[in-house]
Amino acid sequence: MSQRIKLTFERGGELFADLLPKAAPRTIQKVLKVLPYETTACHTRWCGREVNFSIKSLTPVERENQTATANTGDLVYWKEWETEENPPEALAVYYGAEVIRDHRGYLPVNVFARVSQDQWPLIEEIGLRIWQKGFEKIRLELIESPQ
Repeated sequence: MSQRIKLTFERGGELFADLLPKAAPRTIQKVLKVLPYETTACHTRWCGREVNFSIKSLTPVERENQTATANTGDLVYWKEWETEENPPEALAVYYGAEVIRDHRGYLPVNVFARVSQDQWPLIEEIGLRIWQKGFEKIRLELIESPQ
């Protein structure tokens, strides 16, 4: 049995992200502590084909094998790394390969899970829907999956 994160979207669609323990074991540990978690997803057009949702970790998440690029299906953890006290935090899933940036330049993230390629058409459908129709509630939960 392996563990996955299930993302359920209010207007329809479920995505299943396989955890990447070799890439970000400490990030996974800290994200899993807050699950199950419900929040609101929004589109981040500035960073490209990305849907993100705020999260509040129980203990600080450290930088871990960071990158400023994301592939389709990547589930990433981001925060304002330079803010020491109560920094904003978010998770994001990408429905296209992107360089992660904002007006300040590149934004480093921890990639900790990945949605499989067979779900990429659904990720794109969900991403475009949120971009065109606006905010949408999302639920994240840990599930066991036979492998």
